[in-house]
Amino acid sequence: MTPLPLPHTVGPRDWAALILLTVLWGSAFAFIKHGVETLPPGALIFVRLGLAAAVLTGWAIIRGHALPPITDRRWLWMAGLGLFGNALPFFLVSWAQQYIDSALAGILVATMPLATVGLAHLLVPGERMTLRAVLGLLVGFAGVTLLLGPSALAGLGGANTLAQFAVIGAAACYAINAIQARLMPDTRPSVAAAGMLIMATVFALPLGLWDLAQVDAVAPTAWAAAAWLAVGPTALASVVLMQVARTAGPNFLAIANYLTPIAALLTGWVIGETIGWPVVAALVVILSGVWLARGGKSPN
Repeated sequence: MTPLPLPHTVGPRDWAALILLTVLWGSAFAFIKHGVETLPPGALIFVRLGLAAAVLTGWAIIRGHALPPITDRRWLWMAGLGLFGNALPFFLVSWAQQYIDSALAGILVATMPLATVGLAHLLVPGERMTLRAVLGLLVGFAGVTLLLGPSALAGLGGANTLAQFAVIGAAACYAINAIQARLMPDTRPSVAAAGMLIMATVFALPLGLWDLAQVDAVAPTAWAAAAWLAVGPTALASVVLMQVARTAGPNFLAIANYLTPIAALLTGWVIGETIGWPVVAALVVILSGVWLARGGKSPN
């Protein structure tokens, strides 16, 4: 097996990749909201993953990067990546948002970096947990809470506790996925991402087919939303995720969870939504937390 490389010093290329990842993930929320108006969540997830798997598999083959044989143990890794990075958290968040507000869900998902830094400290060489990093992540989490609305925390507990735990479970899944991507045996990012999405599609197949069978009519714009979700926030984002996790490490990758809500709100601003001073204040707090978490280093 190729030795696991230590994460390199984070540079402009890593930050550019991270920003691209947050823009792709941040843009997903508006398209998901539109897609589920006529496509049930299970159907949307299945279509999104299936199209993304087809796109990445085709791209890998065109570039001459064949998928590993079915007997290759890397398929077990890719099954884990597909389960914890796509199929399971997608379902948990979609199910939970039937019962809790999206703002509270966003805050709970933002616990992912805190889980990642703890797991990485235990499992990943070179990813040590420091007091400053934990402080930075806590400041970043406070910024996300400010950004999405502190009043959302009023919904914690109560009758929808199970749904809240489902979102926290999704955050834990994303943390496990970041660790898996770092520890996976050496594989080209495009191949690893294609295999991950193939396995995620397999996991999403039963519920997806069931939901599709119940649909009477789907708006053309919902199919268009599913297509963008497949190509951008899923296919392209999966390749970038695998690359960043391998080179810069899971703790750096986890920062994307704090920046994604900013990208989501900026997407809303582009389409005409208002951004007030609390959003600007939250942005300052989040970026301060990121600066602390990176050891006080500027992003270069």
